[in-house]
Amino acid sequence: MAGGPVVLQVEQVIGVDAARLRALRLSALSGDPEGFGSTLERDLARAPSFWAEWARASEVGEEQRTFVLVDAAAGQDGDWVGLAMARIVPERPGEAELLSMWVAPAVRGGGAAELLCDACAAWTRSRGVATLVLAVYAANGRARRAYEKCGFSLDGDDAGELLRMVRAA
Repeated sequence: MAGGPVVLQVEQVIGVDAARLRALRLSALSGDPEGFGSTLERDLARAPSFWAEWARASEVGEEQRTFVLVDAAAGQDGDWVGLAMARIVPERPGEAELLSMWVAPAVRGGGAAELLCDACAAWTRSRGVATLVLAVYAANGRARRAYEKCGFSLDGDDAGELLRMVRAA
């Protein structure tokens, strides 16, 4: 990112974005490995077809949509500085999951997470789904506080390794 002011905007991932999606996901796993249900090693080993399918599914937008946070001040293509995916849960048709959420440290605390969560909630509503859910590691207090700021609340008790949080879409 350049040294000037950050201008954040949300964009959806489309099919041609597979390589950029992979690079952002690997950056997220490198910087915050404790926050995801995957590992850097696992995602490094994934075939190019995995990333192409993820990007294509986002573009189609029937079952999932992936959003990126773009620093538009960084030039024509902008730097990708955040990521979140909403995916409809087939077994629970009234819910969509928020997955793969990550915001670059340089833009944390300035509303970046809210932009991504709001985009996921809007897509969820557009698909006729009323509730957005997520799982957060109990030990990740920073993420839990960020999700609470974005309108999520604990669903159930706070025992266990993973906590379920919900938000109306």
